[in-house]
Amino acid sequence: MVLRLACAFMALNVLSFAQVPLSLADAVDRAQVQRVELRAAAQRVQAAEGLGNQAALLPNPRLFLQSENIRSSSNFDYSQDADTFAYLSQVFETSGRRKNRINVANQDTERRRLESEQARRQIVFRVRLAYWNALAAQFTTELYLQSEDYFRQIVEYHEARLREGKLAEVDLLRVRLHAEQIRAATQMARLRSDRAQLELAREMGEVQPGPWRLTEEFDHLDAPRELADSDDVAKSRIEGRLAQQDLAVARARLGLERAKGRPDVDALFGYKRTSGLNTAIAGLQLNIPLFDRNQGASAAARAEVGAAENGVEATRIQLAVERSLARREYDARLQQVKLVFGPMRDRAVQIADISRAAYQEGGLELLRLLDAERLRIDAQLAWVDALTEYHRSVSEMERAEGVEP
Repeated sequence: MVLRLACAFMALNVLSFAQVPLSLADAVDRAQVQRVELRAAAQRVQAAEGLGNQAALLPNPRLFLQSENIRSSSNFDYSQDADTFAYLSQVFETSGRRKNRINVANQDTERRRLESEQARRQIVFRVRLAYWNALAAQFTTELYLQSEDYFRQIVEYHEARLREGKLAEVDLLRVRLHAEQIRAATQMARLRSDRAQLELAREMGEVQPGPWRLTEEFDHLDAPRELADSDDVAKSRIEGRLAQQDLAVARARLGLERAKGRPDVDALFGYKRTSGLNTAIAGLQLNIPLFDRNQGASAAARAEVGAAENGVEATRIQLAVERSLARREYDARLQQVKLVFGPMRDRAVQIADISRAAYQEGGLELLRLLDAERLRIDAQLAWVDALTEYHRSVSEMERAEGVEP
């Protein structure tokens, strides 16, 4: 029996060495490097920066080359009789379009940066949740493996007693049935662990996942990190800053639409030759905003500003509610783990240990031993579920606070 246990222990060690250790920080770092969505978001920022550079460029000047009074008579002298013009025209954006165009481009670029940051944070939090789910599945598998190993020993012990004529066959059948149930549950736990690791790999952007040995302490109750000054959660949450940025973009576009309703000055200067005489020409051109002052587009932009202002207020209320709910759930999950499921698991394990010792001494019936083992497994599974929800509540609390993931 001792030799068999040693071989099983060595086999578990070999399996663990075949797995690659993976911490939560490593999983997050890999996701930030490998997720294609983050590279796409960075490229969208670059595209917005390119549009910002384009918005700052000045209008190109125009060159005019023109000849008039060209006739087909035999005595026509082009250099003396034709009127020749050569002049440049340059638009000066006196309406303020360029300044407002640059402002719109800058605000759009900043919004792209915030969207990229939001995508990164969402991915990181999804990786964290997937990691804790995978770690819970791994922990559950280990618990079932321990139970399976114990009942393997119990079956062998009862088989030996049956051969000696000291045990009824029905008791051996009961033990075998319970061992088979534990074995089936172990296989299901392994499948769930494999699926959880695949889901973790998907969130990390891994093409060839694991197998990993998740190294975080599952039963350690890490408190959520909180910002030093978190009175206004809309300032710390990326969603609040995005709402504020939407308002900045709307205001910048309102300024641009108003500028489009004002005329720009088109100045020209050049050379004219008429009847052999060289002269200079200069002039100004501008549109007269009698009918179209871009008033429709300006009214639409004002409405967008109003919608963005309401959006900021709605986001502020929503984020405050989310933080309050996250705090309540965290407090409830912490109390459940500490005061309910943790003590329940400890008592169930204690009962099972006492029952095992009493059964080995012949002072306990088989059915009571099986009941104690079922109670231990049920209590441990409930404790694992409570811990999983606790870790999820920690992540949700940090997300609601706007903490850097």
